[in-house]
Amino acid sequence: MKIKIISYGHKFYEELDEKPPYHDFLFSLRDFINPFWVPELKDLTGLDEKIHEFFEKDERTLQRLEKMEDMLKDFIDNFLDNTHRADKDQLVFAFKCTGGKHRSVYFAEKTFKRLKDHYQDRLSFELDHVDLVKYLADYRAKTA
Repeated sequence: MKIKIISYGHKFYEELDEKPPYHDFLFSLRDFINPFWVPELKDLTGLDEKIHEFFEKDERTLQRLEKMEDMLKDFIDNFLDNTHRADKDQLVFAFKCTGGKHRSVYFAEKTFKRLKDHYQDRLSFELDHVDLVKYLADYRAKTA
């Protein structure tokens, strides 16, 4: 079975009454402070170390990661142990924030690593930052 983790931006889908990327479970991270409003962080993404440092200085970030990890592990374990379920070859866990650039990318990355480390010999994994390419293309255009 494959665990797929995605990040995406709310403003590209729900705000436009568009259907968001397919997911079985959704975590909204819009309650966390948005680095977009911090001038020196605005142009960075959730892949950048400065964004990691920004989130990790807030104890709530680590608490949320631990709670999500525990919940997802519990669900995955129950899902795998349930012999009566209709076989499903993939579970998709989505993380969203406003733009799909900072918060959702950071949390998706961290959760992906934690789950992959835990289940590495039992499950396959995929990570997709659905909307990040929009920002990377814009960044390349500005610096070209």
